[in-house]
Amino acid sequence: MEPTQRSILTSIGVTLRDFPKSIELAYTSHKLVMRLTKEAAGFSNPINMQDNRACFEAWCLIIKAKASDSSLEIELDVDDITVASYPGGKPANGHLGRFLYRILKFSEQYKKWFKLSHDLEEIKEKFKNYLDSNKFVTSAPDKEPKEDIANYNLESYVEYLFCDSISAQKDILNLPSRTTIDRQLPVSLFEGTKPSTTNVVFTRGKSAVDFWAVDGDTINVYELKSDNPMVGIITEIFFYSNYVHDVFISKSLDHGKGHVTTLKDKEETYRSYDKIGGKKVKGIMLSNSNRKGWHSSLDKPTRNKVKEIMNKNDMSEAIQYEFLEYQLNQLKIGGYYISK
Repeated sequence: MEPTQRSILTSIGVTLRDFPKSIELAYTSHKLVMRLTKEAAGFSNPINMQDNRACFEAWCLIIKAKASDSSLEIELDVDDITVASYPGGKPANGHLGRFLYRILKFSEQYKKWFKLSHDLEEIKEKFKNYLDSNKFVTSAPDKEPKEDIANYNLESYVEYLFCDSISAQKDILNLPSRTTIDRQLPVSLFEGTKPSTTNVVFTRGKSAVDFWAVDGDTINVYELKSDNPMVGIITEIFFYSNYVHDVFISKSLDHGKGHVTTLKDKEETYRSYDKIGGKKVKGIMLSNSNRKGWHSSLDKPTRNKVKEIMNKNDMSEAIQYEFLEYQLNQLKIGGYYISK
């Protein structure tokens, strides 16, 4: 009888009630193999990277943080693929493009304990060669955020409050006064010199950093949750932080100013886009501590350990991470607080 997920995790000292059934696990001495479905990796019928079934970075880090075996190595694989599943060049869709970028960055930065299967390693190298051999462009914001606050959902409203409230920026985000801060930074990527629907590398449309702030020489990147506990917050902040680093700091994705074309074919700048710059990135996972804040797998000791592991990356501290929490009743606008 083959061991179950639960028994495999228990054998390495890990208890996870909500580990997705679609992720297969295998374990032999000091090595855990984690196998995703093709959908989770974007090879077919793609699902979003923050979904429990797809956020491999989050589960790897949580397992690594909880495991009693400090020498545990984790290998990632995808079910029913071969090297030929990605022939190279522009990925078949934006979800696959983000997945290939994520395995590239995660395997580079945590190579002491994270590995890829043989086929994924070959696929990753083909994608790396594609990035190194082509030019890319991003899409800058093309308008200001919607101001119809009455129609915001809770998370959009909280995002708005953080960007609008000097007291929230000071007391919760620990930002100095007059910090440049803005919201909804697109994280799309296109092959070539002009965005179009035919040259998409990463997902477009609503794919965006919730909000960001330039704090001295550091670009703070925030992934916000409000009564929406997800382990995928880790995967999102990992992708966004690396994207911001590669676009605005190392410029390894051949970034210029981002591409914005109005009807008059004149370039304009929105949401303080032209002020984004620095030498480092801090990826901040921000969730409320009251009501339904953090996912059950992310209790405070686990968050502290995950943060420690994430910050021991091979980026020479160019990218660092932090968990930060707030209470909804700390936020107010027009003199009125969000209720508990």
